[in-house]
Amino acid sequence: MSVIRDAVDAWKRRLSELEEQIAPLADEAEQLRTAITRLEAIEPAGSGRRARAANGGRRATTRRGAARTSTGRAPRGQNRRLILEAIKDQPKTAGDVAKETGIGRPTVSTTLTKLVSDGAAVKAKRGYKAA
Repeated sequence: MSVIRDAVDAWKRRLSELEEQIAPLADEAEQLRTAITRLEAIEPAGSGRRARAANGGRRATTRRGAARTSTGRAPRGQNRRLILEAIKDQPKTAGDVAKETGIGRPTVSTTLTKLVSDGAAVKAKRGYKAA
């Protein structure tokens, strides 16, 4: 039994070492996500002159957020993050948030309802605002 206990203790020590090494990377990844979200809020993807020229002069209709995953869905938590960013300064309706973020209105409505039930947002006189 002592051999098993020694192996478990060694694995626990190694796991602790790995967790210590990964923690700074996880913090940096979150900082990068925040920076990307802020930059995307300044100029939506596909809105520049080159995109319009390649699109026959029309504005591109790409989603403002980061690229979708291989399943065609936004990365986990991205919609929530973008929606909270959109309503942090002033109340907005689901339609306003959908236009600003490029996220579909049904997705915005559903996410806003969940944010209210989670306590992250509140229903305003007209629209929603971050709690």
